[in-house]
Amino acid sequence: MDKLQYDSLYKFLVSLGIILIALPIAALVYLLNSEPILISQSDFDALSEYSQQMIGHRDSITTYFIDIFPWFGGIFICLGVLFLGYGIYKWTSVQKNLDKKLDAEATMQTLSLMEMSAKEVEAKVEEEVSEETSAETVDEPPPISEDTHLCQINRYKEIEDLCYNYFTAKYSRNYTFKQNIRMGKYHCDFIGVSKKDNIDLLVEVKYWKSPVSISGRLKEVLYRLFDAGVNYETIAHRNFTLLVVIVTTKEQLPRLEGLVETHMKHFDNRILNKLDVKCIAEEAL
Repeated sequence: MDKLQYDSLYKFLVSLGIILIALPIAALVYLLNSEPILISQSDFDALSEYSQQMIGHRDSITTYFIDIFPWFGGIFICLGVLFLGYGIYKWTSVQKNLDKKLDAEATMQTLSLMEMSAKEVEAKVEEEVSEETSAETVDEPPPISEDTHLCQINRYKEIEDLCYNYFTAKYSRNYTFKQNIRMGKYHCDFIGVSKKDNIDLLVEVKYWKSPVSISGRLKEVLYRLFDAGVNYETIAHRNFTLLVVIVTTKEQLPRLEGLVETHMKHFDNRILNKLDVKCIAEEAL
């Protein structure tokens, strides 16, 4: 390192540490390579008084420096090792955080390329509304008007957007989010890219106004989201955790929470270890 690095405090400490270690070594090399003044007594006596004094001063300074060199060298080397070690430790920590930030930014760019089109989002929501309508009726669901169907779709999209705003605000300190991501044959309502490590959050939102017979539906959602997470690992080269958000009415919330707690006990541990399920009343969003 040919000069002090002032662009970072920790780089400066590393530079200073190296200089403090190098100074005693350079001084020792200088002393070992310096040639003593060899002069006979007659030549010395022939010198002027000023020259004799200068030679005497030089000898005194050299003798004094040799006497204190072990202390001087030891202190400088100890301080140098201290500054060097602390600077490297903190510099490494800063670099790790920078690497995490750059990795997260690269992942966000990848997710931008995987965002669903408006047409794909519309088709996804329409499919989920149809699944919810079918689940609410034991027999074949009665026909509904086009306006009613459109209102259901719009409400479902509104719930997804409300959940996105709610959880992005709640987890903004730890994650940066992207909405409506497609990963091959799978999709995810939104993904939070971690700012602290390589474990990202995959979120699926379900709007179940009548949480009846949720066992099969919940199992399908969880396994599909887990498979999406495995696919995400392959694409983004990052780990994942899962969050399933189930929105219902305030009146149905206690029942939904009880059903979810009951059925969660029967799922595979490989999924449960990565999973969190939150039940929320739509009125709270």
